[in-house]
Amino acid sequence: MIEVSTSVLDLSEKDFTHSVYNLETARTDYFHIDVMDGKFVENDTSARMLDYATTISHISQLGVDVHLMVNNPEEFIDDYIALKPRILSFQFEPVKNDKNRILNMINDLKENGIRARNCYKPRN
Repeated sequence: MIEVSTSVLDLSEKDFTHSVYNLETARTDYFHIDVMDGKFVENDTSARMLDYATTISHISQLGVDVHLMVNNPEEFIDDYIALKPRILSFQFEPVKNDKNRILNMINDLKENGIRARNCYKPRN
């Protein structure tokens, strides 16, 4: 089965609620939340994406698909676990040398019924 996860990264705050409604009507499966810390990647979207995810959790029955592009994923996981995302992805690079960190994050997610995924960003 194909599922569509629509990114909300570029939605304006002004029209956010209306855009979420339109995306639901268009039958997206999830809302994709791109969390960036300004360190792992250049942009910092962390506060805005938490606001967006919180709003979605209050106004929509659809789930969120959170992608943490951050140096320290543990700093962000608890905030998003509380919002019950369907999927949470984190970048492999910041934690690749610590198997216990990876397993702890995956176990935290699974214990909360959240599908864990890890991502790899090849460096040029």
